[in-house]
Amino acid sequence: MNLPALRLSLARASASYSPQEVQDIICSLFTGKNYRRLTEKPTRQTISVFAAWILNIAHKAVLSFGKSWNGNLLELLSRKGTSREEKWLRVWLLGLTQKTAVNLEIRAFEYQDYQERALSSTDDVVRNLQWQPDIIALSSKDLGNVPLSARDSIWLIQIAGAAALTIRGSKKSSAGKILEKAIARAALSILGLKEGDTFWLNVARDEEVEREVDAEILTRRGRIRVDIALIGTGNQEVSEDKLARVGPNGVVLVDKLGPKSQVPKNAARHQVKIIQLRNNFPLTELFAYIQPLVPDGVSLRKPPTNDKRLEALIRTLPPTAFSLPVAE
Repeated sequence: MNLPALRLSLARASASYSPQEVQDIICSLFTGKNYRRLTEKPTRQTISVFAAWILNIAHKAVLSFGKSWNGNLLELLSRKGTSREEKWLRVWLLGLTQKTAVNLEIRAFEYQDYQERALSSTDDVVRNLQWQPDIIALSSKDLGNVPLSARDSIWLIQIAGAAALTIRGSKKSSAGKILEKAIARAALSILGLKEGDTFWLNVARDEEVEREVDAEILTRRGRIRVDIALIGTGNQEVSEDKLARVGPNGVVLVDKLGPKSQVPKNAARHQVKIIQLRNNFPLTELFAYIQPLVPDGVSLRKPPTNDKRLEALIRTLPPTAFSLPVAE
């Protein structure tokens, strides 16, 4: 299965933004544009990594098991499938996502029977097609060439399709997660604060804070916590955990809230400041909130409200402000 190589490739795909791309995303976000199309790259690359892995696994399985590679690979994963990736592949071999398998109430001991019936159904389709379908030939320098049958060619595409849907679903809530520290750094740097002096990123859990937070800002009486939740109008929940994590006077930056969202009411109950990134002027709102809190002598910079001037200011930040960790 070559899981270490798969996981390393996935880690690199997840952190595949260049500093320029991160800068573009932050410019879009702080000037009220739809940044989400710019955050698609890691998701697309993760899908591609899994597709490459599936092709390699299928190639090895055909060489090892011959025409019965689908069923034998499923049986092998039923004995071995302890990792998340192997469990996913096990369901993909049915041509399904995990969610669909649950909706169909297919239990693990029924997988083999379901796959056999699904493959038989695909055989019927191939026989009834009004044309001769093309086939996929698996080829690599190390493993040689192996042509698949029409049925298996179609089925391999269905496996890849199930994988793509799974990745889309799993990435939906975490597409911008890796960007949150860069967003916090850019926002606080634009306001004139200094990393390591008047603000800190990725503050680990300790006796006072049970969960890590994206940032902390120096105040007259200590620090206030800042967390980012890139939720959109399709996902209106900021968890009680996140509101409690920043604590009283803390700040949670969200993407955009709908008119009926209960987030502001919940935040007020926790004495937490909610700021929408794609609503009016978020940096101006953050500036106004923290200005009375920072110590005397800390010089805050009021951000411009003109989009072009704000974007120009963001682009004056050094490339290191937009760097993300890369897996090795």
